[in-house]
Formats: sequence, structure tokens, C-alpha cells
Amino acid sequence: MKPIYAFLVGIDNYPAPTPKLGGSKADVAKIKSYLEKNFNDRPLHIMTLLDAEATYDNLIDGFRAHLGQATEGDVVWFHYSGHGSRQVSAPEFSNVNSGGKDETLVLYDSRPSGNDLADKELAVLLSELGAKNPHVLVTLDCCHSGSGTRSADAYVKRLDVDRGDKRTIDSYLKGYYKSRGVEIPESKYIFYAACNRFQSAKESFSGGGLFTENLIQTLNQSDKDISYADLLIKLRQGVVKMKWDQDPQLEVVGKTTSYTQFLDGTLVKDAPRYAVSHTDEGWLMEAGQILGITNDVLVAIIDDKSDQQIAKAKVNKASSVSAIITPEGSMKEDGKFWAVPLNIPVPFLVGLQADKELTAKLTTQAANFLNVKFNTGEDTNDPFTVKQNNGYAELIRKEDGAVLLKAKTTHDQALIELIKGIDQIAMWTRFFNLQNNKTILSPESSKITMKIKDTSNEWQSFGPGEIKMKNDGSRMAYELWIQNQFTQPLNYAMIYLSDHYGAQSMKNEPLEKSDTPVLFKGGGPDDVVMLIEGMQSSTDIILVIISTERVDDFNFALDEMVFGEITSNERVIPGMGKNTKVKGEWYTARFVINLER
Repeated sequence: MKPIYAFLVGIDNYPAPTPKLGGSKADVAKIKSYLEKNFNDRPLHIMTLLDAEATYDNLIDGFRAHLGQATEGDVVWFHYSGHGSRQVSAPEFSNVNSGGKDETLVLYDSRPSGNDLADKELAVLLSELGAKNPHVLVTLDCCHSGSGTRSADAYVKRLDVDRGDKRTIDSYLKGYYKSRGVEIPESKYIFYAACNRFQSAKESFSGGGLFTENLIQTLNQSDKDISYADLLIKLRQGVVKMKWDQDPQLEVVGKTTSYTQFLDGTLVKDAPRYAVSHTDEGWLMEAGQILGITNDVLVAIIDDKSDQQIAKAKVNKASSVSAIITPEGSMKEDGKFWAVPLNIPVPFLVGLQADKELTAKLTTQAANFLNVKFNTGEDTNDPFTVKQNNGYAELIRKEDGAVLLKAKTTHDQALIELIKGIDQIAMWTRFFNLQNNKTILSPESSKITMKIKDTSNEWQSFGPGEIKMKNDGSRMAYELWIQNQFTQPLNYAMIYLSDHYGAQSMKNEPLEKSDTPVLFKGGGPDDVVMLIEGMQSSTDIILVIISTERVDDFNFALDEMVFGEITSNERVIPGMGKNTKVKGEWYTARFVINLER
């Protein structure tokens, strides 16, 4: 069992002039009791610093002497309850600290003549822990800054006034930065903050921090294998509904993920994972560019038998739906492994205009989807925006103002489905934009032609690109002709993308080199395009993936989305589908078919 090293700090009785608090020591007692009750089956090492014990030197010593015992695979939990503040940074940090101030923990002997513990010092202490690779959780029940608070007499703010004096470079962790330069070290840890940078942390009526009280209540009501992401969802609901202007935050710092179990670090079962196997080219992950995997993406490697993370790896060569990865350590070539992406670029940001409670719910859920990221700024130019309107969260497309999806703000599962819809649109967008600009295959390696019978029953021929045609609701036959002009056989996967963000594989076959074009798809009674009744226009997209090896098309499968009040989205163009497994050279050709009455 994984040992747990906990270091819990709580300060109520600050000496003057720092205001006293009433619930910080209660926070420490609650966490200590929770650990002793729920993790007594594991080696448990708890150190506390209360009131006068919590000095600047004692906190640093506790980090290094107590938490420093943790080694690889062990679990560390550092918790602080007390005042938070800010102080002007040393001028040497001007190029790495745009705000010009340190965010600090106010310790027992900090004021008036001592030092707060600055964020830059905490970063050093955490990096020292990280050298031994334990699983680290940090929770802070204090204010992060003095701005953005509101006044109220019902609760106590865990905020001390900003210091007027300026730090000197030699005062940080007893000269650390003076001797090593001002580069702030990085490490990996899970970080929960009681509030965002523009809010104050509050003490509850029952004695204790509002954040810590809800944290322990949520944990006591949850299974021990709850993930950090799910924990924040439940925790936030408890805090936000108090309407005290406090939104707990979850940050995943360094090369780790929120898809891990609380106080364990094991990846949860529902995290997205992809098969990893050893090939002649090296370690191959069965996910690539269409799933958002690009070069330099980091993944966690999971052993199939133990379901434990055994290594991390970096993507070196991403192709359409696969990638060559380089693990940081050795792996048995005949073993079975999985890869879980830790960071992928999203294809677009989604604007979010909602109140604090709905914003908290949606941003928390978005953390569970690698393709969804919200932009909460007031002025957004994003292609999609979620707006709160009369009890609903509405997903609106900017280009035409269409309401694509709606969900009741009080229905948590409906909000999850809305996030899933955004995730699907992001996947569809990746399919649409799929292209490889670094291939040795040129467009001349294949001649691809789309033929469509117009309303006069005449065949019209089109190369890849945009096609505009009139349609009166009659069935217009289509054919796709392909001529392989390369020096060897090529594979062709034909994917249909609808304007309702659906996707389906239509055909996937290799073709030999040929002196003449061959009919690849079309000519059958159902191979038609048309406007269905009630529609004035439509857009259908045919994506052809050309590769030197056969592609597995099972990941090109997205169900048609129902927009707003639309109940029928039937299409005559058949298709929808699956994924491709490209190991060699590849590129794409795209036909965008626009029909208008």
C-alpha cells in the first residue's frame, strides 16, 4: 500500500497586527481525522504545525524533513489554512512575474518584520519533493490576492493586507535564487485552491474554512477511488451554492492529469486511453492527429495487468490516427500497454457567458474532455459560445447564430451531454481539417474526381474543393472516380462529414496503379445527394484519405447531432464511420458539396 505523508498547517492566533482567524486549526483537525479514519490500512505519517509552531523556518523544515521522506510511488498532501496575501517581488523577477507581486502564505512570524512564504519559495520546495517522484497534492484554504473581494459581515476572510515592503532576491528561501538565478523550478502536482485569484476564502458559520469543510464532507460522501476531476465537481457544487463568491479551483501542474484517484495517483478507468504496442518503427500508439495528437504531446503509459502508470512518453511522429512515441524508461516489447494523453491542443475555444455557478459546473466538466476548453472573457470571438438564457445553457454557432444544443442549467447530466456535444464538434473539426503537409505524396499521385448529375440529368465533373449546385428536392446521382498514378498501390478511405457534425466511413479500399480512372464509389440506387423536404440548403463533405497503408476507419463514427428544435436530420447521402491507422505517407482530398433550392 502506498504510504501517505501529510503536512498540515493551520494558524488562527496570529500575533498583532495580523487579524486572528477562528477555523484554521479546525481545518487541520478535520483533515487529520479523515485520514486516520479512511486510510488506516496504509502507512500514515502526519505532521501538523499549529499557531506559534507554524513559523517560516518550521514550515520549510517540515517540507524537507517530513515530506522529503516520500519516495517514488508514495503520496504527499500539503495543506495550509490561514491568511494569504501579496508582496512586491524582488526586481530581479520582473521578466518572469508580469504582475510584479508574490502571492504569499502569512506565517506566524511573518509580520511585521519576518517573511511570508512566497509562491516562488513554495515552487522550490515542491520541486525538491518532485525529484523523488511521489504523487503530490497541495490544498490551500486562503486568499490568493487582495482584489476582487466583496464585503460582508457574516463571514471572516482569510486575507491579510498586502505588504508595503519589497522582497530582496537574497531573502527567498535563504538565498536560493541569488545563487541559482531567477528561473522558477517546475514540478508536478495536483493543486486545489479555495478560490480564484480575485476572490477571498471564507470561514463557515460552523467553524472552519468553507473550502476545507466542503472538501471533507465531499470526501466522506464519496468512494475512495474518486478522481480529482470528479471530486472538484462535487466540491464546487457544495461551495458555490453557498453564494459567498468563492469558486474552488483545480490546477494540474506539470506532467500529470486530473484523471487520477484521490491520494493515490492511479489513473481512473474512464480516462481516454489508446493501445500501445512495439513495432519495427518503435513504440506505436493507436491515436494520432485526428484525435488531437501532435508531435511533443505527452502521454502516461499504463500497464494492462496492473492498471498502474509505469512511465511517461513523448510523441515523436504523429500521423493520421497513430503516433510513434518514446517512453522515458524501458518497457517489455511483448507487454500490453495503454497510453493516456496528458495534453493536446484544442481545435478551438468556446466562449462562455454564464453566472458563477453555471460557469463552475461547465468548466469543471470540461476538464474531463481533452477537446473542450472554455473562454470566459467578456469579449470573445470564438466560433461557438455557450450562453445562459432563461434557465437553459445554449450552444450558439457564431457564423449564423444557430442554437445547436440546449440543456437545463439545473440538470447536471444534461450539461454533461452538452459538453459531450462540444467535444464531438471539436472531433468533427479535426476530421475536416485533417491534412499532412509534410508527405512525399503529392496531389498528382492520385486523380480524384466527383461526378454529380444536375437537375437537367447531365453529369458535371469536379475536382477536390467546393461544389455549388441547385437542387429542387430531386435525387441527384453521384460517383467518385479515382486513378492511382503513384508507383505502388495506395489505400483510399472515403469519409462522409455532415453539416450536423456527423461522420461515417463510406468505403475503404486499396487501388493498384492504373492508366485509367476507376469507379470507387457511386452508381447505386442510394448513391445520391438531395435536399430533403423543408430544407433550403445543405452542406455535405466527402473527405478522402490517401495513404501507403490501409487505414482502420472505426474512429470516424460520429452520430448526427439534432440542432435546437430539429427532430429530423435524415440524409440520403450514405456514410459515416470509423478510424484510420496510418503508419506511412498520407494526405487528404476534400469535396464540399453545397446544395441550394
